[in-house]
Amino acid sequence: MANFLTNLFSSGASSLVTAVGDAIDKVITSDEERKELDNELARATMQHEAQMASLGLQEKQAYLADLDSARVNQSRVQESEHSSWLAKNVHSFLAISIIGLTFFMYWYIAFSDESANKIMAPNSPMKDIVIYILGALTTVATQVVSYFFGSSSGSADKSKALNALVKKSET
Repeated sequence: MANFLTNLFSSGASSLVTAVGDAIDKVITSDEERKELDNELARATMQHEAQMASLGLQEKQAYLADLDSARVNQSRVQESEHSSWLAKNVHSFLAISIIGLTFFMYWYIAFSDESANKIMAPNSPMKDIVIYILGALTTVATQVVSYFFGSSSGSADKSKALNALVKKSET
């Protein structure tokens, strides 16, 4: 999202700078005035890019804080003496149910009978619904696995950090 906004506003800013520059070229006649204006426009563009980078960083920090607060909340429930057995295990039960249902749907599609009166028959109106449900379950199952075992985003960040350390130690 941040990259989309950055690209949107960066391209818009450069178009605006070009348009303003073209308009000012018609008004300003000396080379010294033109260079001073170019410097001011370059400063404004750099300031805009720095602000967009800062907003992207703030968005990422808010996202990570939200993830952390959910995990802290779950930890508090797990450690609480007053939490019920169900409250302590509801996350695990939901995760197992989602993963199990997803695998069941894959199994059902792979091994279902395609006779005319079955759900997965080629002309059955239910076939599209079952495939849609499987897509939604697959998405949720991916999120469950990311929550319990780490996301690919975190793995990518760790890989970058390790590569940076290796490069730093080689120099």
